[in-house]
This record gives sequence, structure tokens and C-alpha cells, in this order.
Amino acid sequence: MYQGNLSFDLTQKYLKQLEDLQLIEVKTSNSDKVYTVTAKGEQFLSDFYELQKHSEIADSKKRELQGALTVRS
Repeated sequence: MYQGNLSFDLTQKYLKQLEDLQLIEVKTSNSDKVYTVTAKGEQFLSDFYELQKHSEIADSKKRELQGALTVRS
């Protein structure tokens, strides 16, 4: 919450959305809440990081192409 610079209310909203999407699960132990990533959440993160990697590669190739075209003009 602090590292993400989020308010308590906004953090609770996001955690509820993640729980509703079954990306995390909440377990209560001694009145403390423990949040864990589900298998579906792990798959989502894996897919997200893979997509992010390909996006970065595409952006790099785009910059190279734009640079090559600019030099020729």
C-alpha cells in the first residue's frame, strides 16, 4: 500500500477485485488476513510478463526502424 502510494480504501478495493477475479485468495488467521496468489493469478502474471517482454521487443524494433528511416530521409 505504501510502496504503491495507495490509500487504504483504494487498496481494499483492488484486493476485492483481485479476489472476485480469483487471482488471489484471502485466508484469515488469528484475525489477520493473509493474501496468496492463486494458480490462476500466477498464470495471469506469467502471461502478463510474457506480453510485456514482447511489447518491449516490438517497441525496440519500432525505434530501430524509425531511426533507419530518419537517416535515409
